[in-house]
Amino acid sequence: ATVIASQAVISGAFSLTRQAVQLNMLPRLEILHTSEKQSGQIYLPRVNLLLALVVMLLVVGFGESSRLASAYGISVTGNMLVTNILLFVVMTRIWKWPLGVAVALMAVFAFVDTGFFAANIVKVFEGGWSSLAIAAVIVLTMWTWIRGTRYLFEKTRRNEIPLDFLAGNLLKKKPHLVSGTAVFLTSDPLSAPTALMHSLKHYKVLHEQNVILSVVTAPQ
Repeated sequence: ATVIASQAVISGAFSLTRQAVQLNMLPRLEILHTSEKQSGQIYLPRVNLLLALVVMLLVVGFGESSRLASAYGISVTGNMLVTNILLFVVMTRIWKWPLGVAVALMAVFAFVDTGFFAANIVKVFEGGWSSLAIAAVIVLTMWTWIRGTRYLFEKTRRNEIPLDFLAGNLLKKKPHLVSGTAVFLTSDPLSAPTALMHSLKHYKVLHEQNVILSVVTAPQ
């Protein structure tokens, strides 16, 4: 049972981390696909290392598995409660269920899960604080990344110009062309990439072929 549970935690951590990266809620991490047929079979070296370090710290800190019971209880019941909240969001915003039906269904699950969570939250000082601390660190990391990338995007957009406008100016005043092909990555294919603008500004040259590449994850 321990092996199965640990494997589920590891696989779940890999899957959730990849989804968070795709949603731009975490920085990009190395993702290795271990199967040629199944896209969900992945391995994240940094996440695996982080899990190993956290597990060793918990084992050394608590000493005995029985002392982890409080932390485990808060983790499980807290996860159930958060899952209900997310399911309610999916029901109302994606599935477009009537609000009354969604509330009635979620009220049943929320009543049960809230009772379990309330019974475990009183054990915070008996070890449950560790689960809350780990969750707080993850939330803080995601919040910092989201806010930072949003600020960087807004600042970058203020300095960008429309790609059509740049193409028109280049036709009127052609820069020195060099042989080869340049690929510029951008999240907004309608604006001139920052790297392209810096290349024109500092090197005063433009490649003969230029590719503006925007990578979008297709829904599965």
